[in-house]
Amino acid sequence: MTNLTLDQQLDIIEKYDANPEQILNILVDLQFASAAGYLDDGTIKLVADCLHLTQTRVFEIVSFYSILKDRPQAKYVIKVCNSSPCRFSHGPLVFAELEKQLGVKEYQTTADGLFMYHGIPCFGACDRDPVIKIKDTVFDQLTAETIGELLTALRNGDYPEL
Repeated sequence: MTNLTLDQQLDIIEKYDANPEQILNILVDLQFASAAGYLDDGTIKLVADCLHLTQTRVFEIVSFYSILKDRPQAKYVIKVCNSSPCRFSHGPLVFAELEKQLGVKEYQTTADGLFMYHGIPCFGACDRDPVIKIKDTVFDQLTAETIGELLTALRNGDYPEL
């Protein structure tokens, strides 16, 4: 459920003149403005109503774009480079360590709701391999030990900006 008030949601929609051609911008802004970090059914219905679209059409858009989420996400979504250079160097170490240390497989959320990890295409840090990215922060030259230290630091709230 979103933590935005109806007025706050409507302000975001009106910022784009409730223009259906701006639906992606509207959905991204609504999602990022919400501390919940996803678009709930109520928000999807509101967007559909305001833009004179069907809920099905809005949901199709939400489910098509990977940046948009329709269910709660882990607090820390860890992105691991899975491009060919990383996959053939240290990428497998990162995936194996995250699975071992978090106790979940790729795309699964930990029981405490803190972590989820998945592969993404190259994010341009090949020279600092192996790397992970959380939001806009890149953590590089990782080892099994530094991955464990990072997970502990995140659990302890040592990165409030993330």
